[in-house]
Amino acid sequence: MDCYAHTLPDRPKTEWEPLRKHLELVAQIAHGFGAQLLADGSAAAFARALGLLHDSGKYAQAFQDYLSTANGRRGQVDHSTAGAVYALERYKDQAGWMLAYAVAGHHAGLPDGGAGERGSLQKRIAESPSAAAARAGFMAEVAPLLPDGLPPPTFRDGFQASLFVRMLFSCLTDADALATESFADPDMAAERGHAPDPDALAVALDRYLANKMVEAKAEGGSPVNRIREEVLDRCRAAALGPPGVFSLAVPTGGGKTLSSLAFALAHLRHHRERGLRRVIYVIPYLSIIEQTAQEFRDKVFAGLPGAVVEHHCAYRPPQDANGSVAEEGSGPDRHKLAAENWDAPVVVTTAVQFFESFFAGRPSRCRKLHNVAGSVIVLDEAQLLPVPHLRPCLAVLRELVERYGCTVLLCTATQPALGKDRPLDFGLPDITPIMPDPERLHHAMRRVRVEHAGPLDDEALADRLADAPQALCVVDTRPHAADLFLRLRERKVTGLRHLSAAMCAEHRTVVLDAIRDDLRNGRPCRVVSTQLVEAGVDVSFPLVLRAMAGLDSVAQSAGRCNRHGELGEGALGSVLVFETERALKLADLNRRRDKAREVLYGRDWNDALDPAVLESYFRALYATGRRGRSSNGGDPFDVCGAWAAFGGAGRLDALPFREVAERFRLIDDDQMAVITPRTDAARGWVAALRTAERPAALARKLQRHTVSLPRSRALRLLAAGTVQAVGPDRQFLVLADGDAYDDHLGLRARDPRERDEESNIV
Repeated sequence: MDCYAHTLPDRPKTEWEPLRKHLELVAQIAHGFGAQLLADGSAAAFARALGLLHDSGKYAQAFQDYLSTANGRRGQVDHSTAGAVYALERYKDQAGWMLAYAVAGHHAGLPDGGAGERGSLQKRIAESPSAAAARAGFMAEVAPLLPDGLPPPTFRDGFQASLFVRMLFSCLTDADALATESFADPDMAAERGHAPDPDALAVALDRYLANKMVEAKAEGGSPVNRIREEVLDRCRAAALGPPGVFSLAVPTGGGKTLSSLAFALAHLRHHRERGLRRVIYVIPYLSIIEQTAQEFRDKVFAGLPGAVVEHHCAYRPPQDANGSVAEEGSGPDRHKLAAENWDAPVVVTTAVQFFESFFAGRPSRCRKLHNVAGSVIVLDEAQLLPVPHLRPCLAVLRELVERYGCTVLLCTATQPALGKDRPLDFGLPDITPIMPDPERLHHAMRRVRVEHAGPLDDEALADRLADAPQALCVVDTRPHAADLFLRLRERKVTGLRHLSAAMCAEHRTVVLDAIRDDLRNGRPCRVVSTQLVEAGVDVSFPLVLRAMAGLDSVAQSAGRCNRHGELGEGALGSVLVFETERALKLADLNRRRDKAREVLYGRDWNDALDPAVLESYFRALYATGRRGRSSNGGDPFDVCGAWAAFGGAGRLDALPFREVAERFRLIDDDQMAVITPRTDAARGWVAALRTAERPAALARKLQRHTVSLPRSRALRLLAAGTVQAVGPDRQFLVLADGDAYDDHLGLRARDPRERDEESNIV
């Protein structure tokens, strides 16, 4: 009997894809991916076996009948479990179970091992009818191609084993997707693999940095520019060191972004024989990621299409010369293709996308993971890693360095105590600092004076802002920012702006452009903002007021003050930290604020940003977590139980992949996105969305026109008719009441507990 893997709609069987041909192609591609995972290449044999096993269930007559009758449409015939059964029969024990998880999950996602629970791997294997039905075809065509044996795997703990399974799963799912694409859509497949090589990127970066240095010297060689040059030189020198974990602690304005890129590319080129292949920037805030990716793509690597992949929920598609998004149907989107599996030399992504992918179960989330192996990972603003998830996040980084050939660069203005000593006995070992004397650097880069202003109510805050021609005030909640803005507007204060995540990303971009224009031209500019302005947003004020917070947040706000030394050599900007009676419900935020008060008790507040004080702050912060317990009685550094679930697993047949995937969230994502169409283009896309049968492309275009709300509030707005559900499955929420979106404040929020979600790590 001729057996097939895939059909072509309305085409004869002679043009369908033979099953054995598909299995061999997937095995070949997966083998190549697996060879790049571990230094000894031992994962390649596992990956090849997965490719041969994954669709073996399609030899069952029921599946072949399904192909003939359904002509390729989705159905209910299980073809994944049979290969898992054959894996256990052929390889037994650890190797067999590792293969079984990946094969069984290559469509529906990694299952729990379980002990007979519904949907668990053990239950599926025990009850699979397809294994017997497909056995004859499997034994005739596939079994002879399988490796006789596999290298015996050894693991320190269940977490290490689970990550290896996930990496193999990634090899399989990406290979399967690419092989299927090559058959079903060869034009799209031909669009892949056109990125420039690292040598071309390094040449472009060197040219860009040389031009910036010439410009800086033409401006007179300021102390800040001399420090930036020193940071760059030290990064290039450190790049010649062996792979491992590095730290780059440089005050805001010290050129961290470009210097860290120089380190990453130089390190990659120097250790290419060890398998280093790409640079991955992991960034906490959407505001930073868009700014960083744009500089890399449009300035540093201009003229090198495909150099940078930007992967996050608010990605803005490329625009033409008129500012319009390119229309669908104009050809495959190479950026989208590369984002599916991170097949690009430079990837810029969010911390949520990066870390959650290592605990996810769906093929679409895990497909890219094998391409993380052999990467230089730049973790920007490392101090923003949330304390409740430190243990699993650091465990991932440690495994990537120890087993998967990665180098990690912790890049921050306020270096946290993430090393493997007290209080974090699970921290990262052997961190190599690139800048040897942070105290000297801090004093040389000092551009602000920090003072504690004591309690200030909103009326007093309004007085301070009204008296200052240019000032920024940062508070912790959207309602507080909105109330303060309205109070100032009642006074008819000029140059007044508001920023918060109650505004969609497109709106915030417009406002930020206006703020920069006011500052550049010396016009009055008073801005009230939530924390989203703190990290990486390139604005600079002579005066910044910050509601009392953790010292890491205070330092980030201080980075928006006299940022480039524009007040003149030796002149200091003013950062006033004030106490507010506004309540905060988030435990982590309160804990950071309390530790700041504790560390600074009896000290001069002007020392608040001193490296020694910041180190004391982070040690106190982590020590508090180490002594305490989470609200559910578990590990305060692993509140989702992700590390414990795998680390404590004694048997490979009981790994809880699906359970952990459902629980692990770096931020509270019980949010719903509401589309707020403010522009003609957005209104046109919404109109098309209402009748679209395949809305994914339209939804991507509208991502920058959304505001996230707590689920409960979004559902109340839906019930009230303020928003409408649209789309083929009514899965998109669109603002129906235009009056609910204020031109200054965005989508109005009234829940006092509603902290700006962009103040969390994203």
